[in-house]
Amino acid sequence: MTNIITPNFVFSQSSLHTFDYCPRRFYLRYLKKLIWPAQLVSEQNQSKDRDAGVRFHQLIHQYFLGIELETLQKIANYDSDSRMADWFEKFLQSPYAQLSGSLYPEKSFQTEIAGYQLIAKVDLLQIHENQIKIYDWKTSQKLPKASSLLRQAQSKVYPLVISRAIETKIQKLSLIYWEANFPDQTIELESNESDWQKFEKEISKQIREIISLKDEEFVMTDDLQKCGWCEYRSFCHRTVSAEQANESYDLENFDEIKIPEEIEPSWEP
Repeated sequence: MTNIITPNFVFSQSSLHTFDYCPRRFYLRYLKKLIWPAQLVSEQNQSKDRDAGVRFHQLIHQYFLGIELETLQKIANYDSDSRMADWFEKFLQSPYAQLSGSLYPEKSFQTEIAGYQLIAKVDLLQIHENQIKIYDWKTSQKLPKASSLLRQAQSKVYPLVISRAIETKIQKLSLIYWEANFPDQTIELESNESDWQKFEKEISKQIREIISLKDEEFVMTDDLQKCGWCEYRSFCHRTVSAEQANESYDLENFDEIKIPEEIEPSWEP
């Protein structure tokens, strides 16, 4: 039987995270490309948070593109979400608003792993004095733990792809998570060649597992509580209602769980 994962399929931190979360969710989202019909969560505040986070990313992107600061501040001040002006002001007061070197905002990179393309679209890449730093802007309600972030696909995919894709020879790089709601509690994860080799082995193993599966082998998660956060739960005929916003289940990773942020990934050579 022909493998259902085509040779031109592009893996990402989002798709690998989704497979970890629930193989069936990966199947419905990335292979069947179905529209998510279910309410994500039981309160509209979560959609508001998601949309505000997207607009905040756009503001910072425009900042690094050189858009006039006064214009961006007006956009933030007149945003429908009152938090936007505060978030943007906290960013301007942070050291990340004064970065030196070569800066690449919203830049996509790719490399080949296990015979497939693996993409990483970073919020900002900085190359300065032979140092490479990846910045990821967050608007989480709860500050994640470094130990939790270390386990996430993003913390493995980004360093691996960047280390393999750029021409600059590097010995280590840093992945910096900056939370707008916790501006003084930045989390920085450093990695080196040994780490990248470990990440490559782990990701290669996962990709091989995914491409080996048949349709029926993309099974549903055994953890029914996850279904409350899943926009595809109605396809699985599980009578699970949307989770309440005050539930504590896996909130450290809530952004990745609830947001179908990468529908059709685009990348540059």
